Amino acid sequence: MRHFILAMTLIISQTTLAKADFSKSLELCAMQWSEDPDSYEKAFSESTIYVNKATSITAQELKMVNSHLLEQEYVSAPLNSLAEVQALFTTGEQQYNDLYLITMTSKSTGQVFSYVKSYPGDNPYGLVFNPATGELLAYNQDDNITLVKGSETFACPWQ
Repeated sequence: MRHFILAMTLIISQTTLAKADFSKSLELCAMQWSEDPDSYEKAFSESTIYVNKATSITAQELKMVNSHLLEQEYVSAPLNSLAEVQALFTTGEQQYNDLYLITMTSKSTGQVFSYVKSYPGDNPYGLVFNPATGELLAYNQDDNITLVKGSETFACPWQ
């Protein structure tokens, strides 16, 4: 049965990949839960900004943070500053939550990604961007990675 599911996933993946070229972002699938607990660490190195206590972020980083906040419905309109974001996560209704801005670097290709992540429950939710352009590349919803290319998406297969 497991081989059947894998075969079906590969067929669906090949069909979906024919529509949009996800080849440059497929490595992001290593973020998804896997039977190999070290799959993420094998694929990426990272540096992390704990936004709740950061001293500064760039305008592009604030834009990416706002995209995440809007996507997860933490806010209904973009926030204007790091101070407003921090107020939401330190004294507001999200004070139990943490917000991270992670720079991930692929160990195999050297490609750099920006990942805005929070934990509204037990598992992470977040958005992955091209840090240079701000283009959305992937969603992480409850440890399920969905790649994005324009208006098309590709759900990473379970590993």
